[in-house]
Amino acid sequence: MNRIALLPLALSFAACTSSSAPTRAQYDDTAQAIASTTATGGGGGDVGSMADSVTIAQGAMPAGFTLMGDGHFQGTHLGLDYSYSVVCKGVAGTVGACGPLTDQASVDVAWSGSLSTTYVDASVMRSGAWSITGLQSDTAAFNGNGTFSFDATVRSAFRPGATATYSFDASAAYNAIRISTQQRQVIDGSARFDLSAHAQVSGTNHDSEATFDIHAQITFHADHTADLVLDGSQHYSLNLTTGGVVRVGT
Repeated sequence: MNRIALLPLALSFAACTSSSAPTRAQYDDTAQAIASTTATGGGGGDVGSMADSVTIAQGAMPAGFTLMGDGHFQGTHLGLDYSYSVVCKGVAGTVGACGPLTDQASVDVAWSGSLSTTYVDASVMRSGAWSITGLQSDTAAFNGNGTFSFDATVRSAFRPGATATYSFDASAAYNAIRISTQQRQVIDGSARFDLSAHAQVSGTNHDSEATFDIHAQITFHADHTADLVLDGSQHYSLNLTTGGVVRVGT
């Protein structure tokens, strides 16, 4: 799989390789990479997967998806292939067909392929599992975990004209993320990511390589935004409708 290509970064030193704390530019690039997998603007990403999971658990079919048999569903969002394996239970905890009486579900989720957005072109592979409870109420809750591996070319929203290539491997945990069972939109909750990155950056007369680790925390809000904090110090706001990201503060 080709590893992520993000933004051209203009750096003030000659080609080098290092393992150290991320630069501000690398934080910005990582924020864009995370945003691209959280919400892709076409119903995909983690937020789209959660909406798909609720739809399937309630006995309906997301647009563009088909039942492959034995609780397996497949479809696409923005060129990425999505696969869900869903087991549904009623209020009493008895396994049954997914439908209006489903109260909880367990979902194995996977998506992969080539993602192309305004700022990010990426080769993505994601897998994980989560549990959904409270489907008979107005809001359902997600908990679970997953892993990501992706390579991308990112056109910086922060430094026009910059390019860089990144390889990211990440583990993710999803904590009490609530989603409305009618609108199927995320209301609140949080997710955390632990990322390992390898960066290859090109700039005018300057090239560099670096490896670094980043801890990311996402807090979701009912207005279709989320706060993203990297290493407890770098703050961003994500648009869960478009997948856009902006830096908050200096």
